[in-house]
Order: sequence, then C-alpha cells, then structure tokens
Amino acid sequence: MRVALHTILAGLFFGITPHGSYAQTTSTLPKSWNDAAAKLVDEVAAAMSPTSVTLDVENISSLDVSSAGSIAASVRAQLQRHSFSLVSENSAAVQTAVRLQLSLSESAAEYVWVMQILNDQQDGTAVPVMIVAAPKGDFADAGAEVQSLSLEKRFVWKQAERFLDFALLKEDTSAAEFTLLVLGTNRLTTYKPGGSPWQLSRTSPIPRATAPSRDPQGTINLKEGKISLQGLECVGDPDLAGVLQCNMSTPARILRDPFVDKPGYPISLGAFVSEKCRGELIALYTAESDWTQRDSIRGYLTKGIPLPFVASGNAIEFDGPVMSLQAEPATSAARAVVHNLKTGEYEAYIVTATCGN
Repeated sequence: MRVALHTILAGLFFGITPHGSYAQTTSTLPKSWNDAAAKLVDEVAAAMSPTSVTLDVENISSLDVSSAGSIAASVRAQLQRHSFSLVSENSAAVQTAVRLQLSLSESAAEYVWVMQILNDQQDGTAVPVMIVAAPKGDFADAGAEVQSLSLEKRFVWKQAERFLDFALLKEDTSAAEFTLLVLGTNRLTTYKPGGSPWQLSRTSPIPRATAPSRDPQGTINLKEGKISLQGLECVGDPDLAGVLQCNMSTPARILRDPFVDKPGYPISLGAFVSEKCRGELIALYTAESDWTQRDSIRGYLTKGIPLPFVASGNAIEFDGPVMSLQAEPATSAARAVVHNLKTGEYEAYIVTATCGN
C-alpha cells in the first residue's frame, strides 16, 4: 500500500492539533451544507445519548476528496458540539465505541447524505437511518472563490531503473548550473550539466542496512545535507555530490492527528510546500490510485489548524503512478518521481504551485 508522505511542517501541525476542535473546519463549506450537517447530527443526538463514537465516511458521489473531507470535518464538529467523543481507529476505546457510517451520494439535482448507526450485532444491521439533502449549486458557487492555484510540471530526468528521489544541487551560488542527484535503491548517482543535458559524474554506492523491500523509500534532504535510505542516514564530503559517509539512523517518530482529514489518505501521497498563497498553506496531493494506473497531482489550500483542505485549481496528469512526492526547500514546488506505464521508465518532475490573483 502506498503510504502518504508528509513534510516536517505538516507533521508538526498534525502533532499539535487539539482533538477537540473542529469549529474552524466548517468555514470552507457553504452555509446550506453546514446546516445539512448540523441537521444530520441533530437526528443522531435524538436517537442516542452522547457516547464514544467512530465515524467512517464513504464517498460514492462526484464530490472530490477535498470536498468529502470538509463535509466529514463539519459532521465531526457537530458531533462534538453534541458532546459525542470521537475515537481514533488505533485507540483502545474503539472496541466499545459506537460506529457511525456516513455515506455521501447524490441525485440529479442535489447531494444526499446518509448516516447509519451501526449496532454491535455480528450481522451488521443498522438502526436507524438519517437522510439529508444539500443543493449542488451552493458548493459550485463557493468553490469558484478558492480556485487560485495553478500547477506546472517540468521534466528533469528519466531512466529505466527505478529511483526513489532526486534533487538539483547548486554547488556554486554564483553559477547558474545545477548538479543532478539521483537516489537509487543502493546508490547515489551524480550528473553534471553537459551532453543531453546531463553527463555522468560520480556513482556512490550505499550499503544495505535492512532486508530488501518491495516498496523501498528514500529521500534527499538538501536543506540538512543528508540522505535517508532504508535505515541509513548519509552525508557527503564535502557535500552530497562528494564521497558519502553512512550510519544507521533512528526511525523518526511520525506525528499525526487521527482526526485530521488528509486528501485520499492513506492511498495518496502528499507534501506541504514552503511558500504560502495569500497566507494559506499549500499542499500537493496525488489522486487515489495504485501502481497500475495513471496518476495526477492537485493543489490544496488550508488556512491553519485544524486543517480542512480545499482543492484549488486544476490537476496535472501523468502517464503513470507518482511513486514519491517531496517538497522542495524554500519554494512552492515539489519533486515527483513517476513510473511511466507507457514506456516503463521512471521519470523526475518538478511540480510548481503558483498563487493566482
């Protein structure tokens, strides 16, 4: 399964988000939709006393991941206003919690949201069923105001052998040329400008610290001047384009709030970029696809904590799955590694988000 990757910035946000605050998330929805979410939860509160609950969301409508996540966040906020306690799936309390199932569907004229209270019987029967409708036109009008991001992709490199990450290193700040670093599963390859347009400069083998993985992960961190690969952390002498020195690394603790809705999690990849768009954080996320399908990357905006994601602008398409997505330091761009299903090659792209007027 593909694992959603996040930058340190996103991790810090997730780690400090208070579990009990969802009031800010509702501002991304039109009033009629927030009213529909409130009505739905009012019916839940009328059917059962406040208790510990989990909320599962199934989107079978034409709504995108961001919109469905905003609706789920609004419903959670309403549940907490009615004194229900939301429990994460990996909590011990989930064993005794009541499971709520929210299904997002639609008719020709409106969206239809259905809430079921699942009992604890083994046959999985559900009682009762609550249904509300939300007009389609209201969200289309609200969404027009936030379409401010535009994405652009720039091709950098391709090769037949799989690679995990890449980076453009500017060794001499006074020069306009970059060095290309390509991180494979067992080596770092350095290319200098020249030829078509890169010329092989150095190959630095990286020792294997762990057993081979079906889905190896590795990243190049130019800001910290290090490479992370399968239990190893490597630094260069004098920089990453030089001789590598590798040591065993301690796995980083992942900070994540289970109640924060991330687009497509856990089957999409995502990254927060460094720059902002009119004060809002910019995130890039892939589609909900697997390694056998074409993929896309779309931009999202969020105003802060908690983190409701609002899709902004059009997605950019690729001829295969995005295998890795990493934020570029101090820019509004990210590095994407794509497996082109047409050619079988692995390709490197820089994806840049531009904030519109």
